Amino acid sequence: MNPEKEIVNLWLNKNGFFTINDINAGKNKVIDIIAVKHSEGKLEKIQHVEVSCSISSGFAEKELNEYAKKFQDKTVSKKVKQVIKEFVGKEENYEKVLITSGKGFNTGEIKTKNFDEILFDVVDDLDKQNYRNTTIRTLQLVKYLVLSNPKSIAGLIEKDKENKIMGHATREIFIKKLLKQDDIKRILEKQSNENEIIEIIKNSSLKNPERLAKALENHILTSKTRKRFLKSLFEQKEISKAGKQLFMMKNQKPLQYYLRKRKTKA
Repeated sequence: MNPEKEIVNLWLNKNGFFTINDINAGKNKVIDIIAVKHSEGKLEKIQHVEVSCSISSGFAEKELNEYAKKFQDKTVSKKVKQVIKEFVGKEENYEKVLITSGKGFNTGEIKTKNFDEILFDVVDDLDKQNYRNTTIRTLQLVKYLVLSNPKSIAGLIEKDKENKIMGHATREIFIKKLLKQDDIKRILEKQSNENEIIEIIKNSSLKNPERLAKALENHILTSKTRKRFLKSLFEQKEISKAGKQLFMMKNQKPLQYYLRKRKTKA
């Protein structure tokens, strides 16, 4: 059984399915998996599962048509029904499921599921016990020895690295997804990370003064923090100089005057 089938098989088992693999249907046709699920002693679901995925290309319409023919093949259907009868005791309806690396296919009676979602579920669920299955053990090693190392992850997605796993668009999505996580937000709240955040802002669209001002007004400062921000801002040496040049016009007082006056009244 190839690694893809082993991963799908483990995923089905973890979701309560009993599985039968690599069934010879005759005429050079092999059924990948028949999965049977019972719940509280009652038959819940039966699936005929085929697995096809690729890391070098998507799933072409031609390949989809080939699998549709396989699901509908009389020799295959006869064997599926025979196996189901042997293990369940009678003929039962079953689902046809294609697990593939392709996305967005409209397959009618054939259900499709993305292999990458299954792979994620399997890797995410792996603990540190000693797995004898070589495919699962390999996934475990990657999870705990590669993905747990920050330098390794950064290296895998490095922009100019040969055989990189992420292009520009996918790196952008990755960063956006990462920044939405609550744990990441809490990390960014730490004062020790201010320098890194400053570097990000310096290299973002927020280095534009007008955009920065708009962001502060609409998304960052509140009615309680605006006055404190302005006071702190004009206490900065270079900002104070710029403020004097901007606000010191004929017969007018500088902005600091009004800020001090308002503070005295308070």
